[in-house]
Amino acid sequence: MRYSILIAVVLCAFSLNAAQAKTGIKGSRPNVIFFLGDDQSRFDHAAYGNDKVPTPTTDLFSQEALVFERAFTGQAICAPSRSMLYTGMYPVKNGCFINHSKIRKGVKTLPQYLEKLGYTVILAGKSHVQPKGQFAWTKHLLSVKKKGAPRKWIPLEAIDAFLADPGPNPFCIIVASEYPHPPYFDETPYKPEDVTVPPFRAGDPNALKSAANDYRSIQEKEAEFAALLEVIEKHGMKESSVVFYADDHGLHRGKFTTFDSGLNVAFMVRWPEKIKPGRTDSLTSFADFVPTMIELAGGSPPKNLDGKSLLPVLENGGGKHHDYVYGVVVSQGIIARHVFPQRSVHDGRYHYTYSFNTMERAEKNPSADPVINYFLKRGAAKHPEVPEEMLFDTQTDPHEMTNMAQNPEMAEIKQRLKTELFRWMAAQHDYLTEKGPAPFLEVGKRFGLDHMDNKYSYSIPEEKVGALKGKTIDPHGATAARNKE
Repeated sequence: MRYSILIAVVLCAFSLNAAQAKTGIKGSRPNVIFFLGDDQSRFDHAAYGNDKVPTPTTDLFSQEALVFERAFTGQAICAPSRSMLYTGMYPVKNGCFINHSKIRKGVKTLPQYLEKLGYTVILAGKSHVQPKGQFAWTKHLLSVKKKGAPRKWIPLEAIDAFLADPGPNPFCIIVASEYPHPPYFDETPYKPEDVTVPPFRAGDPNALKSAANDYRSIQEKEAEFAALLEVIEKHGMKESSVVFYADDHGLHRGKFTTFDSGLNVAFMVRWPEKIKPGRTDSLTSFADFVPTMIELAGGSPPKNLDGKSLLPVLENGGGKHHDYVYGVVVSQGIIARHVFPQRSVHDGRYHYTYSFNTMERAEKNPSADPVINYFLKRGAAKHPEVPEEMLFDTQTDPHEMTNMAQNPEMAEIKQRLKTELFRWMAAQHDYLTEKGPAPFLEVGKRFGLDHMDNKYSYSIPEEKVGALKGKTIDPHGATAARNKE
């Protein structure tokens, strides 16, 4: 009798496990469509609390999706953020931590992983990732011109044609909008009194007018997303497709910073009957998308990735995911070039940032080289109000208005986060250290610190032109060695 009961229990457990395996989403190989907005702040969404911003499409979508409150990119700038999303690695590790730059040689990407697993992988719209050989999409559907618009539109007709006949393989389509990134429309129906801005912009006299322009471009992006969702439904793919929505990073007091307003992005996932709509505080990262896709496709993510699959969060509607997420700022190699690197760590509540070239630091630890000192002080002077350390309680201070780094009551929390930040930096083989002046990166003449640039009004004394020759480091060479599989 005992053996009969035991056998019955085993058979019941086996049946339960079989049912779970059958209904689980791992290895289910669905079609995936990822819509990516460009330069839209998380607080510029009705789904995240702003009832004035014109985001009806994402608001309705959020009611059918799992909405992530604490999803983070690792760098609030275009190419590094996208490269992180498509590689599963943080910027320093994948090599693209300077805007307009390439990922490291040998780093694998989303299309390489998924095509090996039998997927068609398409980029539709904006690229801004390099080199093409490593981002070998099955197809790249280019953005299209739209009359009267300041930027190109997503290639909706080409997406429509593909969905009408996608072929025998499952597919993953990244639909990358160029909105609401500037330039803006010449006219906007929104007036300053129609908009709202976060408290850190309240003292900016141009903030309301700027937000009115933002709203018009946000409206255009919402129209793109609505058109895409309609095409998905037109082809009967709503129930069978996973749709992701995210923005690449925030804009105001966000782009080129480590503030949550730049790194904490809108992120939502819809899959009818598979993912229960709701909201989650799970601490997640853009680095999680690649391993998520690999597991959905039936593969096993390589161990060298920084992210981990979101499938447990998607299946359970939440739960603990990461202990920490991290942020990177590199101000060299951009239009407003200067030396002001920052790194940050976030545990989901407390957010710690270390700045490597503040005015205090530049004066306290000068270089013996006057040329180096000139460019260090020039960079530090662009941020005279930023201290070496910042610590925010994002639970009680979501807009990060009160720096608690010098509060004795926060000393233990600050030390824990600082220790973790420098541990992570060492593991990533970062070129920065706590001691000594920040190194100068070789970025080429286009955005070089020691080159004049009349186009972008960048001017230096004549004697400083070319003065950094032999005094810069190769970005990939200085951060190499961690990328061996």
